[in-house]
Amino acid sequence: MGMFGFDPSAAEELMQDEQMQEMMQDPELQQAMERPETEHLLGQLSGMLAQGGIMPDDVDNLLAGFGGSAEAGTSEQLDGLIAGVEQLFGDLGFGGIDLDEEAACYQPEAADASDRAFLTELKAWIKDTAADIPEKDVCMLEIGSHLNYDADGAPAVDLWLGYNTAAADAENRAKNAERWNIANWTENHFRSLDAEPLEDWCQSQGYEPQDADFDENEMKQRIYDLAAAAVMELHSERFTEQLFGQKLPFIIEDYEYNQKTAIRAVKANGGRELFDAEFFDDCGFSEDGEG
Repeated sequence: MGMFGFDPSAAEELMQDEQMQEMMQDPELQQAMERPETEHLLGQLSGMLAQGGIMPDDVDNLLAGFGGSAEAGTSEQLDGLIAGVEQLFGDLGFGGIDLDEEAACYQPEAADASDRAFLTELKAWIKDTAADIPEKDVCMLEIGSHLNYDADGAPAVDLWLGYNTAAADAENRAKNAERWNIANWTENHFRSLDAEPLEDWCQSQGYEPQDADFDENEMKQRIYDLAAAAVMELHSERFTEQLFGQKLPFIIEDYEYNQKTAIRAVKANGGRELFDAEFFDDCGFSEDGEG
């Protein structure tokens, strides 16, 4: 399993902090913690820790959600509590991260036999799908996942591959369109992985989308870790060089890029060379790799 950003063990240090414990005794905060929407946010936090750490943009989003979940007319005291939590994260050295350091620490790999079997399926699917792309000027590829719902509302996991061509990329540049936005690509959902291997892996790992306690984010991050490992193996085999004549970048994400997107991209593709400053900016990193 990969590791990102805020070390989960540091959560214990955060909760033991004297200032944090004092905050937790505040009646207004205790009342806020009992709201269902706040419990949901804390569940998200727990899930992120379980799957390998939290990024600075995760913290920003969670705290913004916590503030936004408060009733209309949030008091200055609650605003102060949120600011205090932000300060505590900063005091623990979590005010920012370095892209290259995070990529060096991130080690996506199969954790068990089920993971290994699924990784093998992923590699074969990527190779077969890329070989079926009709255009030969492919310049970038993306692997993403989301839930689909049938007519009865039953959820199913979808894993897909999209791609862009040099011709479409040049057109996007000419129009000053976002070149890394998959909505502007030639095919943003070219082909999906067959349901059976995906369902087999989900069942073996205990991910049942219809269950009330199903954690979509945790499952998705696990899938993306295995996809990153598959891409690393494909690059070691010079797969895109043989098929398209050059090494091509793989992005592993759905439609919303974030800091984990950049870290996976750098790790899976062997460095930053296949990406530009615009991509890293879209992911929340500066040109020098600070996030």
